[in-house]
Amino acid sequence: MKILCETQVQNRLTQSNKTPRMVKATLAVGFNTSAKDNTGQCSKELEIILFTPQEKTGTRYKVKNNIEKMFTKFLKDGKATISFKQPAENLMIKCDPIQLKGFLQTLKLGLEGKDSLNLRMNIAAATPIPQKSQPQTKMNITSRGDYPTKGFPRTLKSLTITGIKLCKVTFEICSLRNLTSLNLSYNTIEKIPNELGRLTLTELNLNNNNLGEHNAWQWLKGKNLQNSLKELDMSANKIEYFPPMLIKYEKLVTLKLNNNLLKRIPFGVRRMLNLRFIHLSTNKLESLPAAFNNLRLDMLDVWGNNFQPQKEYDLTNAGNTTSSTTTTTSAIQNLHKVNPLWLLTARSVSQHKLPYSAATLPWILVDILTEAPKCACGKLCFGDAILEKAALATFENVKNLVFSRDRLIYADIVLCGAQCGGRKQILAT
Repeated sequence: MKILCETQVQNRLTQSNKTPRMVKATLAVGFNTSAKDNTGQCSKELEIILFTPQEKTGTRYKVKNNIEKMFTKFLKDGKATISFKQPAENLMIKCDPIQLKGFLQTLKLGLEGKDSLNLRMNIAAATPIPQKSQPQTKMNITSRGDYPTKGFPRTLKSLTITGIKLCKVTFEICSLRNLTSLNLSYNTIEKIPNELGRLTLTELNLNNNNLGEHNAWQWLKGKNLQNSLKELDMSANKIEYFPPMLIKYEKLVTLKLNNNLLKRIPFGVRRMLNLRFIHLSTNKLESLPAAFNNLRLDMLDVWGNNFQPQKEYDLTNAGNTTSSTTTTTSAIQNLHKVNPLWLLTARSVSQHKLPYSAATLPWILVDILTEAPKCACGKLCFGDAILEKAALATFENVKNLVFSRDRLIYADIVLCGAQCGGRKQILAT
């Protein structure tokens, strides 16, 4: 009888392990009919043979009067140990419990001299059971000839298909349930199927494709993807606006949107509290939302955008101060209004940091609490005036800010009312 298992051999005299850890092995038990006794006559000798990657020809252990003790306390867990007298070694076995139990029962029958189908083979001719190949978990495709014609292994965890002018993400890729990393960069993809949102990816690289051609973002609504994705790269896709569903990716740590056509970042970005690295270089941004102050960023890269030149500001600042103040005052004058009760409720929940969910609050309040911008004074706003480029951005929580030193970065700010405490801050700028 032969079984596949994991084994470890320990020498009791030296207290050293022949194999420092469990290794995959084949154990065989049976009669060696080629053995000879002291008189030269052939005899049946019960033996155990251990085949390991280190001992491919097998290590033989005589069984009769050679087993000092057998430890089977954890047999139900698929563990057992056989202690041999010569050599003084402990053979520790880890295996499927049913197979291990059958192996030990066969060994017991052999020791009792009873016949068994499992003992009828000549152990001298035993060979190891071929080890099954390890399941494929990673695949890299960099040329069209490498693309598998018979489908992808279902065990894939990482898949890279780059630079082969792939124009479509097939349903087969979207059905790889074990996939955690997907790289489809440098292709010609225009649309992503909604089925991709069902995967639990942690890394998704789509840079240098054509996703901005259609701006179809329904696939971002996938709940599995929202709850798992940590790194997203959609650089160089001619994207004209920030995909609205991205602000719901609260687990996202790294977001790359370099080399696109973005003109604005939404205030709802404040919801993405796990963001640490944001790359927005080479876009068309003229200002950034003050909501970035709600995040603790390790990196904010906004190099190569349409921020106002430093020299232009220095030359015209004195003459434009009155005009800027007049524009701001005019916007604030439009804020004289009575706030609705639902907005006051949302502000109260936010101010006191009360727990909430869609099960306890109406959906409109949940949306406001998680996505609406905040005033300079910290109050939630909804439908209020946005004062674009109203103040110079400080971004005190950003550890590394990458931008052109000859440019000024302005912040988009929202005011909650005419008597807002943030009014003085804005007018002072």
